[in-house]
Amino acid sequence: MPRGYADSPLEGSPRRAREEQVEPDGRLRKTPRQARSRNTVEAILEAAERVLRVEGYAAASTNRVARVAGFSVGSLYQYFDDKRAVVGALLDQALRGEAERIAVALDALARLDPASARERLVKTVLSERRSKAHLLRILDAHGHELGPELPLRHALRAQAAVLADAMHRFAAAQLAGAFRGAFDEALAVIARFLHVVSYTLAVDGPEHLEDGRIAALVTDTLAGVPAAVPPQPGEPAGELHAAWVGGSGAAFANALERARRIRETRSVLVGAGIPPSMLEPAVFVVAAIGEVVAELRDDPPARLSQPRAYEAAARLLAACLSAAR
Repeated sequence: MPRGYADSPLEGSPRRAREEQVEPDGRLRKTPRQARSRNTVEAILEAAERVLRVEGYAAASTNRVARVAGFSVGSLYQYFDDKRAVVGALLDQALRGEAERIAVALDALARLDPASARERLVKTVLSERRSKAHLLRILDAHGHELGPELPLRHALRAQAAVLADAMHRFAAAQLAGAFRGAFDEALAVIARFLHVVSYTLAVDGPEHLEDGRIAALVTDTLAGVPAAVPPQPGEPAGELHAAWVGGSGAAFANALERARRIRETRSVLVGAGIPPSMLEPAVFVVAAIGEVVAELRDDPPARLSQPRAYEAAARLLAACLSAAR
């Protein structure tokens, strides 16, 4: 068993993750204990989802949500303080449900051959995120109203406890030989990488950037990690990694910061030997690795070696550029 196996790849330890996980019930004025009360809360959240999907965040007033749910607004206020609590509870429920489905998939994929397991893992994660893109865009645009944390951080914490054990089991079965004595650090990097690239594809991905090409590049990147050599100074990958470690860009970036990271990444990768047809997918995926490095810099995972995590990110970066070429 790898060193520190009990540590969560997302938030340090499973215990810490459970203590910090965002629960939908934390948004409620009172916990529904009877079946009728639970059905009322669920109906309110389902109505909020319909309003948000069709009409958008601005239209999702408490009156509108209650009317669509078929209740008086007074019934809504028995359980929720305001619109922000309703939308926040819906987001937390969606994130937790997504994590539960991915965890089930991880346990099933652990039994497949490595190539199939990697490909299906990436497609599963991207598909799950795409299916809730409208909610993630609301979280990204209105996160300052919905909670104290930046959206990327909120989504990570909301799912950490649910995914931690399944991620460890999958990695132990499929990836343990790829990490050269830094299992926990590399797993933390890969878990964060999949989180960021799937989140940003759902929220930021332009129409011309096909999901299938991103999925193929991410899958090939994961396949190339075992043979990847950390980039050297002066190489494009080394230049990017050194800039990220040195403080370029804030962790848990908002949309404007992510766009700036995309531009910086493109500036470095132009002329790096990447075919023109692969440049934009490579820029998008490499920028996601930059977000991971910024997070490791500004908020390193508990009880893990930051230098080893940086090295794992550098190998992931090298594998990505090799796959893009």
